[in-house]
Amino acid sequence: MPELEFSELPEGLRVKLSEDIEKELWHRIDEFGGIKEFTQHFEYSQSKMYNWKNKDSFLPIRFVRRLMGGNNSEGIEALKGKRSGKILENPEFPLRVSDELLTRVEASVSVNSEGIPTYMTDERSLADRFRELLNDLGEVPSSLYSRQGRFEVRYPKSLQELFECLEFEEDFATLVDEEGVIVDGKLEARGREVSVEDFSGKLYSREKKFELALQKGDQGIIKDIIASEASKVDSLLGN
Repeated sequence: MPELEFSELPEGLRVKLSEDIEKELWHRIDEFGGIKEFTQHFEYSQSKMYNWKNKDSFLPIRFVRRLMGGNNSEGIEALKGKRSGKILENPEFPLRVSDELLTRVEASVSVNSEGIPTYMTDERSLADRFRELLNDLGEVPSSLYSRQGRFEVRYPKSLQELFECLEFEEDFATLVDEEGVIVDGKLEARGREVSVEDFSGKLYSREKKFELALQKGDQGIIKDIIASEASKVDSLLGN
């Protein structure tokens, strides 16, 4: 599972500090001699710094690292892109980005001409799982859309840019969920195959989960899935 320390985040991001930590940051600048003196030694404009201070703004991550320490993540309340809204609230460092999430991103996310990433699937259960994985990082703003039996999850493009920088190990169960098949007693995905008896991973696709249960002859899971689907039909019909 890839881990990202605060010091490893892209320099294009901005951060929101807690009130106490932001007060400490500006106190350090005052000790340096104030904003005017600080800008004479570093590549920041006075007008921008006064604007950051007076408007309680998100601050450039490079600026925060310089004042508070390269890997000091204390008091980080939110992250955002340079020209975008929040991408993550209440992050915990190091950020642990699961192989499952990155496998789903690689398999089923496309990026439009405006750079907005969209996860696409035919199953609501997979869309819900994707949002759950995003929120394991912190509070990630995302939107769920449903169009003609397809589900789309959109999330911040700065987060996608971060994902694309990470190396990970493909998770086989996730690949089966996203694009694999279960036939003739085997789970198959991207040239790999595992017998249903040897498979120990967890599937979130209801369709694949049902097919696996059929192949294994697991009557308990088969009955549970059928009962769950029947309950949904009754709910839709108002019974």
